[in-house]
Amino acid sequence: MRLTNSYSDKELCELLKSNDESAFSAIYDRYWAKVYRNAMRILGCESDAEDVVQEVFESIWKRRATLEIQGALPNYLFSAARYMAIRLIEKNLEKSGHQESLSLAFSRIVMPVVESEIDTKMLQANIDHIVASLPYKMKEIFILSRAEQLSHKDIAKRLKISEQTVKKQVYYALKHIRQQLGPVPLIVVLALIYTTSEVAVLF
Repeated sequence: MRLTNSYSDKELCELLKSNDESAFSAIYDRYWAKVYRNAMRILGCESDAEDVVQEVFESIWKRRATLEIQGALPNYLFSAARYMAIRLIEKNLEKSGHQESLSLAFSRIVMPVVESEIDTKMLQANIDHIVASLPYKMKEIFILSRAEQLSHKDIAKRLKISEQTVKKQVYYALKHIRQQLGPVPLIVVLALIYTTSEVAVLF
């Protein structure tokens, strides 16, 4: 029997620790759509976002007996989704051997600390400048993905190209931005891009 919304998140988590499958189903039903939207905002790809949702909830079920959630359950789920989404991006970006793992960094901090608001604005301005210098089609796809937060599928339909082409162009744009910014840590760059929608529309 499925549990209803009369149970709080805390109560469901306690039941989950006792191997209560109904509690797990209730948590899934309550939050899967929000976790999916959170992943889609970062990845822009429906299949990738679905994989992240599956991985998040599989991880919770596998660790149910020892799971300790500090704070609100949705915050925990959204942080897990962001970490797994960034880890997926990490797998698709070439990295030098000495570069710190992006997923490891995200497991330690929620957002990178930039020294000042001025530094953040300067870095964002540099990113906007680099985006403006991208090849036209790559720039168009990247802006639709990041600034307008369209999914890869929606971009493909709008531009009449394949989803795979969209995905590749977004990754190539990210790789170029990282290379042009030089010593700026990749985690800082991606955090700015994926937690704001302020990439300037520069055509």
